[in-house]
Amino acid sequence: MTIIHITYAFGLGGIETMLRNIANEQARFGYNIHLIVINNNVNDELRTSLNEKIKFYCLERRKGSKNPLHYIKLNLLLKRINADVIHLHYSSIARFIFLSSLERKLCVTHHDVCNGGNFVNLYRCKRVYAISNIVKEDIFKWTGLNSEVVLNGVDVSKIRYSTARQVDIFRIVQVSRLMHEKKGQHILIKAFHQLIDRGHTQLHLDFIGEGESREYLENLVNELGLSTYVSFLEAKNQSYIYTHLCEYDLYVQPSIYEGFGLTVAEAMAAKIPVLVSENQGPLEIIDYGKYGYSFKNMDVNDCADKIETFLKGHNNISMIESAYKRVTELYNVRITAKTYLEKYKEFIESDYAPVH
Repeated sequence: MTIIHITYAFGLGGIETMLRNIANEQARFGYNIHLIVINNNVNDELRTSLNEKIKFYCLERRKGSKNPLHYIKLNLLLKRINADVIHLHYSSIARFIFLSSLERKLCVTHHDVCNGGNFVNLYRCKRVYAISNIVKEDIFKWTGLNSEVVLNGVDVSKIRYSTARQVDIFRIVQVSRLMHEKKGQHILIKAFHQLIDRGHTQLHLDFIGEGESREYLENLVNELGLSTYVSFLEAKNQSYIYTHLCEYDLYVQPSIYEGFGLTVAEAMAAKIPVLVSENQGPLEIIDYGKYGYSFKNMDVNDCADKIETFLKGHNNISMIESAYKRVTELYNVRITAKTYLEKYKEFIESDYAPVH
C-alpha cells in the first residue's frame, strides 16, 4: 500500500511531530510512505528524524501565496506517485487538489474541535478521522458529517518516567504553542500569582513553546512581579520533552478549548500528575477525573486552589500508575499508526466510499 501524507508545514508543533511519529511507524510496518509539505517551513531536525524509507517533498510555497503553480505542482506530483490513499492533515488542503482521480482518494484527520471555520472543507474528503470522541461529536454538530475516531498517541517507550524525589522547589510545566486565547497560559500565570500571594514561594513555572502570545505573556509575568518564578524555555524538540518532563512535579494544561492535548498524555506517560481545565479533549484523556485532576475552565481561583492541594502534599500514586497504564494501552502511537492502516484498508476495499 502506498500512502501520502500532506501538511502545510513541518516544524516543532504538535501536529507535525505527531505526523512524524505516525509516518515513521507506518514505514516500519513496511508500507510505502510519502510526505509532502506545502510551505517553505521545514525544521531540519524533524526532517532528519524521519525514517529513511519515507520519501519527502517540499513544494516551497510561501505561506499565504496564491500562486497557482504550487497547486499544479502538487496535483502533478500526486498523479505521478499514484498512491492508494491521500491523507490530509488540514482539510483546507483539499481545495488545492482538483483532479477527480485524486479527489476520490482523499481522507483527512481533523486535529481540533471546530473553530474559526477550520471545518468548512471537511466535506471535500471521503473519510474524516477525529482525534478524540469530543472532536467526533463536534464535527457532527457543526457539519452533520460522520467521522471515525483514531486516537492520537505518544511514543511511550521513549518517555522517561518519574521516580520519587526530594522536592525543594515545586516545579510546574506547561508545554504548547504560546497562544493564550486558546491554550490559556494567562490563566495559569494569574493562578500562579495567587499562590505566591498565599505564601507558596518555593515554586517555579516553565513554559515550553513559542507563539504569537509570547510578548503578551512575558509582559503579564513582569507586571505581576513573577519574573523570578516563571521561565519561557522556547520550543523544544520531542526528544528534549520526553527526557525532561519527568523532572517536574505537576503538569498543567489550562486550555480554553482543545480537541486532544497530546502533551497531557506525554505527562501521564512520564508519571507526573496532570491538572487540566474542564474542557473537551484534555478532560477526555483523563477520563473526566479518573486519571488526573481538573479545574473549572477559565477559573483562575479554582486553578490556584487545585494546584495548592499538590503543594500541601496531595499526590495519588495509584492514580499516576493507572494513568501511565492508560496511555500505554490507549494513547500509544503504535496503536494510532496501526489503526490508520486498518482504516485505509477499509477505505480502499469500499471503493473509496464515504462513511454513512
